[in-house]
Amino acid sequence: MRFVAWIVCASVVVPAAVASAATHQVGPSRTIKTLQGLPQLNAGDVIELDGDATYPAYSASRAGAAGNPITLRGVRVGGKRPVISGGANNTLAIEADHWVVEGVEITGGAARCFYHHADDVVLRDSYVHDCPKQGILGADSDSGSLLLEYVEVARAGGGDRDHQIYMATDDTRFPNAVFRMQFCWVHDGNGGNGVKSRAARNEIYYNWIEGSLYHELELIGADGQPEA
Repeated sequence: MRFVAWIVCASVVVPAAVASAATHQVGPSRTIKTLQGLPQLNAGDVIELDGDATYPAYSASRAGAAGNPITLRGVRVGGKRPVISGGANNTLAIEADHWVVEGVEITGGAARCFYHHADDVVLRDSYVHDCPKQGILGADSDSGSLLLEYVEVARAGGGDRDHQIYMATDDTRFPNAVFRMQFCWVHDGNGGNGVKSRAARNEIYYNWIEGSLYHELELIGADGQPEA
């Protein structure tokens, strides 16, 4: 009997290389001293910002991805968070989708301390304070969902138009956007309302809001956008 061996060759398709997530350490004793010194960021990247130090204002303009955000994480040193301070307009502006910011202190922006100008943004375990105008502001356009979780806001706002937290969402671009606020403490406002929102949907759970000049909580509803 004769046996014949058959050799089957299978072709394997190797996908194009995808940038892998990286961890970037930033601090006075690190190679990267400030947030401005970061390399180009990719989805899934983590920025570890050393505590017990103060950093200049920063604008995030590189997007993460759905389910794979870019994370800016404060690393406490001696129990102290990193402080992001100042800014001619904003102290910390998130202007790209899919970001998580946690464990930081934000203060002193001339117009806003934390500016939400994107979709799928999270701010948690942070302290926003001493902002001459808005403490946290959501843009009227290009802003989608925002989650505030375990955030303290104090001594922000002014007059009757600047608020400790003033949320809005772009009802045309993100009609299903949600502003969710939970386990937060808002107190000792300098003016305006504690929380004012023009978001398309508001989910407000388990917060303590006190010491506002006008309303503790004012929910208006989305403005919408002109057809043009």
